[in-house]
Amino acid sequence: MKYYNYTKNNLISILFIFPFFLMYEVLAFFLFDTTDYVIRNSADIILRDFLSILTQNTFLTYNNILLIFILLYILYNFNKNIYEFKISYIFFMFLEGILFGFILVIILNGFSFFNYNNSYFLYDYTFMFYSCLGAGIWEEILFRLILLNIFLSGTIKVLNYNYAFIISVLVSSFLFSLFHYIGSSGDVFMLYTFIVRFIGGIFLSILYLYRGLGISMISHIIYDFILVTVPVF
Repeated sequence: MKYYNYTKNNLISILFIFPFFLMYEVLAFFLFDTTDYVIRNSADIILRDFLSILTQNTFLTYNNILLIFILLYILYNFNKNIYEFKISYIFFMFLEGILFGFILVIILNGFSFFNYNNSYFLYDYTFMFYSCLGAGIWEEILFRLILLNIFLSGTIKVLNYNYAFIISVLVSSFLFSLFHYIGSSGDVFMLYTFIVRFIGGIFLSILYLYRGLGISMISHIIYDFILVTVPVF
């Protein structure tokens, strides 16, 4: 029970995912020039469009905002001496994320979504890893940490928890799937792939609510990594 409560905490999730966020930023620095930054997942598209209202330098803006948020959140909570950093728990969180990532692959096994031509990714491993990190981090922040919590906090005021839980998970998962088809880099809409992503969104939403942001992020990253390296037929 101590491990469960510790690893579900948002502060621990941020500490846990921070090295992966740094890897994502380092890869972005080497792969792209700051004036020609390539967006590869739906969450980046949404955040880019929103922040373009404030500034044209989107690459620096939203990454610096996230970095500042993380540092302030860590400093604030550690000054209160709430949690001790436990390396062994962090290690088991990573193993847990790998396990749930494989479970998600098994749940979705058999859908034609896995049979698309992904030879582009297979020949560019650096970009492939960058894309998986970006999707796992930014999509979990947008669709689980932000949207799912907004829907849950709103519906729970008028419905009992069970109904609020179901509606919030379904709506956030619907949006998660839908936004993969929006924007210039979005996929061509297919009902089959939409359903697969919708089911994946439900799985990740439940995982986020019961196991926290860090584990849902790693599970998402692992799932995407498996998907683009070892297609399931």
